[in-house]
Amino acid sequence: MLKTLILIAMLFTAGCASTKTYTPPQTVGELRSLYTQLGRVSAITHNILVANTPICSKLKTYYGFIPMSLKEQGNEEQKKLAIKAFNLKKQPTVTYVDPKRAADKAGLRVGDAIISANDNRWSDTKSPDEFTKLLNEAQHSPHLRLGILRGKNKQVLNLIADKACDYSFILSDTTEHMAIARNKEIIVDLGAAKLLKRDDELAFFISHELAHILLGHTLPERKKELDDYKMRNIIEKDADALGIRLMIRAGYDPEGAETALKSTDLIDSGPVTNFFNYHGSYMSVDERIQYLREVVNQ
Repeated sequence: MLKTLILIAMLFTAGCASTKTYTPPQTVGELRSLYTQLGRVSAITHNILVANTPICSKLKTYYGFIPMSLKEQGNEEQKKLAIKAFNLKKQPTVTYVDPKRAADKAGLRVGDAIISANDNRWSDTKSPDEFTKLLNEAQHSPHLRLGILRGKNKQVLNLIADKACDYSFILSDTTEHMAIARNKEIIVDLGAAKLLKRDDELAFFISHELAHILLGHTLPERKKELDDYKMRNIIEKDADALGIRLMIRAGYDPEGAETALKSTDLIDSGPVTNFFNYHGSYMSVDERIQYLREVVNQ
């Protein structure tokens, strides 16, 4: 189970990603828009994590759905907003299903209320929070037996988990257009998710950061190398080379790397950067694109 969605942690458990110090959305539209980006980043990240399991040393289970449940303690206005936005039931309600993953294959649908998980029944628990904990724990098992309520009909669905690389992601609350790797986490700026409309564009950013993790660049003992110009150049080139392969293995078009780099360069490069042709510790966008093309054609 991944991190709790902190921006609405006072309201419900989403079990997919987290943001930091986020000002809660004030309208149903804002909340749905944010959640759409969360689901999109989740799907792309997990496509990459599932496709690249052969090169990951540690794996986790992934079912591909987000259950949202109201917490016992929380802001009442935000609770009302969430209920209206997602038509939440008393039980945990499915608010996102990742296409082609375990939950989707088993027939789980957005709007289903979860009434049992591995034979732990919602009605038997002492509180909603207790059942949410049991549901979270159940998602670590290789098989998940979900009892659901769809309208007035009860069903039991049997899910067989996908295996994914054991790394998590965070959807950051910033308006920047970046993604970074920290320890075993991939952090994607909300601004980047909004700017990069094509999934293969965002996939490059995510794959590049996953490459940093897989290559050990985020280990504490490598920190000094990041401050060295020459070593940082080598590190970034290595992450690009592996990253483009990771996204291709997950079925994404490598052309997305080129359009993503061009889009963010237009937004983030100011007049001083352009005048001096200064690009920090890495090469210019055109040089970087040419390097990526050479990697793909090897």
